Amino acid sequence: MEILLFITIVIIAIALMNFKDYLNNPQKRPRINTKEENNEFSEYQNPYKKQEQTPSLSREEKIRNSEYGLIVALLSKLAQSDGKVCELEQELMENTMQDIAEALCLQSAMNQKDEILEILHKIFNSTNASVESLTQEYAALTKGQYKSRLKIVEYLLALAYADGELGSNEREMILDVAAYLEISNDDFNALYDTFEKFYAQKQIDSNLKEAYETLGVQPEDTMEQIKKTYKNLVRQFHPDILYHKGLEQSIMETSTQKLQKINSAYQMIKEHRSKNTLNSRL
Repeated sequence: MEILLFITIVIIAIALMNFKDYLNNPQKRPRINTKEENNEFSEYQNPYKKQEQTPSLSREEKIRNSEYGLIVALLSKLAQSDGKVCELEQELMENTMQDIAEALCLQSAMNQKDEILEILHKIFNSTNASVESLTQEYAALTKGQYKSRLKIVEYLLALAYADGELGSNEREMILDVAAYLEISNDDFNALYDTFEKFYAQKQIDSNLKEAYETLGVQPEDTMEQIKKTYKNLVRQFHPDILYHKGLEQSIMETSTQKLQKINSAYQMIKEHRSKNTLNSRL
């Protein structure tokens, strides 16, 4: 019994001596962090430490990359395709940008229409991307929205025919857009044939009196007043392509025929006034 007690005292004494040596000589202490643990610690991201922020896109970049921005860019490419824009085509494009600006204001719940319109005009005037890249970007944003895609193609046809004829470059561009948007041949041909037949049979059979009645103006009104009325009518009947409105009705049914009658009346009055002004100078 005394031997066991002696052994126990010796063991405790040795343990105390080793612990005292451990405390007095820290360099002898074993390393307890492995290399892997150190790496994990070095890779640890302190949630309270300010992290580098990814640069956010500007408002212009956001709009340019949106469905609306891509539509405006495609309108620009159509305008560039034949190098000329008639008065009606110009008004329709401007009205579309007005609609888009209003839609973007509603989305952002902020009244910044003038700023947005400025951005849209900048996109229209500075688009350098190809029709292919623009349309493919638009297609990526409109997956499953076939009716919206079809409406864009119909609207491009309406714009191209605004001057009464479809140019070869305009036709090629619209064919490309339809192909990239995966519009079926039957749907495209139905649209194309409808516009072609309408403009092939279109006749300006109204006289000057009917032209004034169509616009709701008087012969004594100034050309400035008549032009203002014309712009308001175009605004009222311009094709509707925004998604929060109806997509079921055809542009041909809702606007094209009425717009052509309005445009023909305006052009007749303008030409008549121009001839009278020229004759008065002779």
